[in-house]
Amino acid sequence: MKKINRRDFMKTTLAAGVGATVTTGPAFLKYALGETPVKYGCVLPMSGVMAELAADQKIASEISIDEINKNGGILGRKVELIIRDSEGTAPIARRKAEELCDREKVDFLGGTCTGWEELAISQVSKRNKKNFFVYPQNFLDNTIKDSFNELAFDLNVSPYYAGASQAKWVAENLPGKRWHLLADNYSWPRMWMPAYKKWAKKTGKEWTGETWAPFPCKDYSTFIPQVLAKRPDVLFTITWGSGQISQIKQFAEFGMADRMPCIFGVTDIPWAHAAGKGAFTGMYAGMPWYWELQSEYPKAKSFNDRFFAKCKRMPAAYGQVTYEGPILYRDVVNEIKSMDPFKVAKALEGRKFQGLKGDVYIRACDHLAIQDFYMAKGKAKKDMKGDFDFFNLVGSGGATEELAKTCEEKNLGNRV
Repeated sequence: MKKINRRDFMKTTLAAGVGATVTTGPAFLKYALGETPVKYGCVLPMSGVMAELAADQKIASEISIDEINKNGGILGRKVELIIRDSEGTAPIARRKAEELCDREKVDFLGGTCTGWEELAISQVSKRNKKNFFVYPQNFLDNTIKDSFNELAFDLNVSPYYAGASQAKWVAENLPGKRWHLLADNYSWPRMWMPAYKKWAKKTGKEWTGETWAPFPCKDYSTFIPQVLAKRPDVLFTITWGSGQISQIKQFAEFGMADRMPCIFGVTDIPWAHAAGKGAFTGMYAGMPWYWELQSEYPKAKSFNDRFFAKCKRMPAAYGQVTYEGPILYRDVVNEIKSMDPFKVAKALEGRKFQGLKGDVYIRACDHLAIQDFYMAKGKAKKDMKGDFDFFNLVGSGGATEELAKTCEEKNLGNRV
């Protein structure tokens, strides 16, 4: 056997090392042994007007990732959660999402609280070929084929879907022929209005029109008399955040719940808590999820217990939907044995799953989540059992595609 000297040995070893780095070098070994984490980049408005909801989203994200890691991770790899603050603005949301993709090399994205952030991050997701789980009400539902992001999936409802679900339930369960809308005058409430009008016509109701308040609005007292002049039997109203808190109190001053059913398009625990115990007494509100569902779904009870252990309060619906994004990604990736974003997207299309509520179906053509959107009725203070028992769930419009715009209406009918 030929003797090899040290110089020849080093040359041979280095050459072999260079050729092997693609498949057998240290990075590959770490990947194979599960030491290289799957990175989940989540953009949330941790500061700004949505910070209270984002705080629930942060805790829910931590619970989700902790659960995934305790149950084997994704393809045997641990998941690393990286959260960035959007400050509630689209430009910063876009920049933070770009940083997550360029610097942190995240494998998939999630977030936000508002539609304008959602649209900004969706552009980043599409450009960087990252799956994106969207948590606010789905603005991507109101798009056209050329701007459709095949890698983005919103696990919340769209404004139109929520409005249709609510109107269907009201028509089936509450008396009154004349319907009216009081809403803040900007893009989000205007996405609800067509659904209300469609279902008014469909169910034989009389649509008496809309009363628009300037956005942002803190004082609705000048608009309530305008509403009453229309003599509605049922009043729908679309407000959010501090405006909704003010509106609730002003509705109580005018005794609105005694005059007619008042239907808030959507609310959540932070606003009910800020308005005060019993503030929603006798009034109705839409909710994509409410912690009371734990009596029906054991997974919801487990999530609520873990959330309460962290912060001594019950989670908002934005916490529920944010928890479910990484879990769904884990389930799909582990099933198809691939993190290729386009393969993951295809596996999500048409998928039915159950998280912390009833079955959710992801429609293939537009990635809309077909699901229950619940109706809640506010409890009187004396009837509340605990600090977070603001509502009774009284039903939903059902989880059905009849509540959604068709994909043909959205110019997406031929996408799949």
